[in-house]
Formats: sequence, structure tokens, C-alpha cells
Amino acid sequence: MYTALRYTLESNGTTYKNESINASVFVDLLTNLELQEYVVLEPSELVEGSMYMQAAALDEPGQMVAEIRLQEGESGFRHYSYKTADTTRVIQWFLDYWGSSCCRSWRTGRILRMK
Repeated sequence: MYTALRYTLESNGTTYKNESINASVFVDLLTNLELQEYVVLEPSELVEGSMYMQAAALDEPGQMVAEIRLQEGESGFRHYSYKTADTTRVIQWFLDYWGSSCCRSWRTGRILRMK
């Protein structure tokens, strides 16, 4: 389905190209998020309509927000966010997205694949 799909991962000004991205990078970045820090994963082409996935730390200790942006039509988009303290779940969402097997459930109101 996505034969040439490549990803760019950005976190606080540091960019990781496709070849530098692996599961341990997601774990390291998402486990250690502090206030004002973020992680953005952007595919080279839309993944089931999705433009990117991102996460950021929130003011509340231990809380983070995971977000995804879906393209709608030619110039519109829909933005979904989910607040949680479950870092493991957010890491799994990023790994699923990186594996390009997500997104459909965001459109139906569920957040990715809940395992």
C-alpha cells in the first residue's frame, strides 16, 4: 500500500530521518517528555488521510497529549487530540502509526488501536 513511505521524526528541534528512526527512539523521546517539549512524526505521504501525529507534555505532571491531523478535501483538515498519563499507550500509537496501520479509528472517535 505504501511502498515508498518514509518518515521524518522531529523532537524539540532535532530531526531524525527515516533511516535513524527505530522503536527505541520513540520510547526514549516519549518517555522523557517535559513541559514545552514535543514529538512530531510526519509521513512522506498521507497515511489513511493523516498528515502527521504528534505528542507533547502538558502542565499537569505526568500528563501528555497525543494528536493527529487528518486531511479533509482539498484544503481542509480535522485535528484530534487525546490527553492521557499512559505513556505506554502513546508509544504504541506512535509505533502503530510508524507501521502505517492506524488512523481509521480516529475518524470513528476511537483513538488508534487500543490493545
